[in-house]
Amino acid sequence: MKTEHSVLKVILHTVKQNKRICMTLFASVLGSAGFALLPPLILAKAIDCLTSGQAFPLALALSYFGLLLLTNTATSLRESLLTIFGQRITHKLRTVLCQKVSHLPADAFVSHDSGAIASRFVGDVDTVEELFTSGIISMFADACTMIGIYAVLWQKNRGLAITLLAILPLIALFTRHVQKKMLAAQMDSRKAAARTSGLVPEAIHCIRMIHVFGKEGFMRKRYDRTLQEGYAAMERTNFYDALYSPVILITDALVTGIVMLLSASSGPEVRMFFGMSVGTAVAVISYISRIFSPIESIGMEIQTIQEALAGAKRVGEFLELPTRLETSVEAGEKVMTEL
Repeated sequence: MKTEHSVLKVILHTVKQNKRICMTLFASVLGSAGFALLPPLILAKAIDCLTSGQAFPLALALSYFGLLLLTNTATSLRESLLTIFGQRITHKLRTVLCQKVSHLPADAFVSHDSGAIASRFVGDVDTVEELFTSGIISMFADACTMIGIYAVLWQKNRGLAITLLAILPLIALFTRHVQKKMLAAQMDSRKAAARTSGLVPEAIHCIRMIHVFGKEGFMRKRYDRTLQEGYAAMERTNFYDALYSPVILITDALVTGIVMLLSASSGPEVRMFFGMSVGTAVAVISYISRIFSPIESIGMEIQTIQEALAGAKRVGEFLELPTRLETSVEAGEKVMTEL
């Protein structure tokens, strides 16, 4: 008998029960991404006014600070709703897991370590929550920000937009490579963590037998080997995580430097693509850092998503375990409950 629940079904059911929160969350994501595009444009206009000797309008300054306030308000609302929605998914998943445990046959507890089962409730479910609080939604927000920034840059500096159009696919390929490597490392890490969690209660439960047969050294080596496997998997994850951010930051600095040099060029053909005013240059520098910052954040979010996918896969495997057949008493109680 297969379970009627799966991780995806639980998530979709939670979304269906919290439609208003999801709609408000979606609006706050779009709002924070949209409002964040406007302050650099207003700042560019203010700098152009000052450099040309024109009067600086007070309404321009008020609108700049007003947009900053709206951006921060939308971002704060997004983070608050993400926390609420993530907690509700966690509650629903653990409820389904508890129901599953109550219907498992006795041999399931013999073939699975108690530590491995407990890790499903604690670590794996927590990572599924992070799939939304720090993963998919944040990546969607960063993607909206990148698309909006690129649209503005296309209007302000075609040369920069074309340069980014050539660079971003390479960064996407690099990101995909890192994603694959980190997924494999995360799966190995979660398996090692489950084995480590199971060894401790097993050793405590069998401590007298271990002492009687003198197997302390064997248990020590077994525990050390499990720890080394988890350590090696985490080292691989940390390596790719540490490699990704410097590559993005160096690319950010190179693109900014090249565009500024080309914008100062005296050639009319070059200036046609890269030429801009002082205010526009300030806005462009701000946008360049902002378009690479989401890419760097996506690199961090990839790790979170890979951890969540590994945890969701382990939770799904647990939910797919065959359940025991209902006794006549349990079947009768179930019918009475439905009535």
